[in-house]
Amino acid sequence: MEFRCFVRGDRLVGVSQREVTAYYPVLTERKDNLEDLFLDFFLTNIKGRFKSENYTLVIYVTKDGRLKLLDFNPWGAFTLPSLFTWDELEQLLREKDDGFEFRIVKSNCAVRPGLKTAVPYDYLDTSPGSGWDQFLRNANEELLRQTRSPEEKQ
Repeated sequence: MEFRCFVRGDRLVGVSQREVTAYYPVLTERKDNLEDLFLDFFLTNIKGRFKSENYTLVIYVTKDGRLKLLDFNPWGAFTLPSLFTWDELEQLLREKDDGFEFRIVKSNCAVRPGLKTAVPYDYLDTSPGSGWDQFLRNANEELLRQTRSPEEKQ
């Protein structure tokens, strides 16, 4: 199972179940153990080893409890905050002196539909003038340009 970890100021602020559209009862049972594993992994393998102090990372937890680092992403709007909002993560940074908040989907009723996307945030807004709107306009213009006959191009 994959988890997104949020690091700000070289401090682990939050960890979230990455698959937010599903409930896994085993996570509720193993939550305390997983928190310990994440903190130990972060302190032993990640903290202080990179030039950036603000980033997110994805950790995979194997069935036998081993952790594997999958990737890094930038802190902020280009990365989905999973079960957090970016404002909540900034607030946690100010409020918690130590430790981090660990969020999982706790029941089928808590599933957040619609968050399973790899589209950048600015493309999720489809209103006129939005990134998605502009993208579609540009794509349409390019298609028209490519399909014009040679006489029309002159």
